[in-house]
Amino acid sequence: MFVVPVVCLLSAVFFYTQALQNAMGAKRWGALALIMGPFLWPMFNTHKRLLWLRAGRRGVACDVIQPGSLFA
Repeated sequence: MFVVPVVCLLSAVFFYTQALQNAMGAKRWGALALIMGPFLWPMFNTHKRLLWLRAGRRGVACDVIQPGSLFA
C-alpha cells in the first residue's frame, strides 16, 4: 500500500529531471509520472526521440564534427 505512492513520487522526480535535461516540458512530465508512475517510460522515450529527430531536420547539428574534418 505504501510502495505505490513512493514509486510514483520517485518516478515524478526522475521524469522531471530528465525532461529538464532534454529541453522538454518538465512540469507536464512530472505530473504525468505522478499519475502513471514508471509506466510512462516508453511514451517519454518516444517523445524524446521524436523531438531529437525533428531538431535534426531543422538543421541543428546532431553529429559531432571532428576537428580538421571540415578542410580535409
